[in-house]
Amino acid sequence: GSHVVTIEEPKTSFQGLQESCGERSLARGLMSTNRTYDFLYDPLFIVSSERDHAQANIQATLVRSRLRKVPSFSSMFSSLVHCPRYSLYWSKSDPVPPFFRRQWKGQAERAREAPRQLAVTDASFQMTEEVYQDPDVTGRNRYKFFDRPVLPFQQMIFNVVYARSKVEPFIFSPASTKRASIPTKSNVGTQTDYRDADVQTDPYSPEYVVCQDTVPELLTLATLTWGRGLPAGQAEVEMIERAREKRSWEATLPQLSDTAQFEKRRKMMDAMERKEWAFREQEIEKLQELRLEVLKELLKKREENQTELDMKHLNAQWCRLQEAKEAKVAYIQRKHVS
Repeated sequence: GSHVVTIEEPKTSFQGLQESCGERSLARGLMSTNRTYDFLYDPLFIVSSERDHAQANIQATLVRSRLRKVPSFSSMFSSLVHCPRYSLYWSKSDPVPPFFRRQWKGQAERAREAPRQLAVTDASFQMTEEVYQDPDVTGRNRYKFFDRPVLPFQQMIFNVVYARSKVEPFIFSPASTKRASIPTKSNVGTQTDYRDADVQTDPYSPEYVVCQDTVPELLTLATLTWGRGLPAGQAEVEMIERAREKRSWEATLPQLSDTAQFEKRRKMMDAMERKEWAFREQEIEKLQELRLEVLKELLKKREENQTELDMKHLNAQWCRLQEAKEAKVAYIQRKHVS
């Protein structure tokens, strides 16, 4: 159970100062880099060893004070030293549920890693195949694998569609008889033809004004910059054509406010999603083929370099043996003549 401990307040004049200091320290303690029991609850909280886990547990126990102030109703408003207005209660309740495991999470990782290390050293050891949980991409976990595209233009939401239009009276100001002042100077955007190559920046883009309720097609290509898509090649032209097709397709979609054609809208969006995934798969296959060709060229070049290096080593060895042979023959001839 629990027991109550009565602690009398000290008979000093620094009681108010101590209480204020305690409140300030408590206010400072609210600001922390992490929560008290992150090492238990947070699956992303990493502790390097079991020793650090024990140290974090001790710190959590010390930081979380279990002393509770229990007011004494008979002397709740007393300011006398010999008659305290509250008692300190030591609570034995643990904030962590009893069913929650307090062990270090690295033990399970070590248990899983031990068979793998044994399989590397011992070829006869047969490691059990790990069975992973079905991700269920098309079911309950679908939201984890898909996200709404960030489109530059979307249909208006319902509160904007059904909002009442505010009619404002037109107030025409009287025509001014004063002539508009002509500025004596103006700022003009310029660009020089001659630049240093080290400080070359992006090409100059003049300012523009977009008319109301219009979305120029040129603004949809704002992601293309000089050196990253510009000058446009075949891939960029194909991307622009696909964007045009998608905009025309979005224009044929039923409105969100039309509930009768909601099923038709969903089927059209599913078909477009499948089409985009198929196109993406084709792009990935093309990239893989290009990488494979590059890898083949690198392997071929490496083999040629290795063959050339081997021939150099053989020629050098043959030259050394030939020189040794000629020196030996000359030595034998001199010895025979002498």
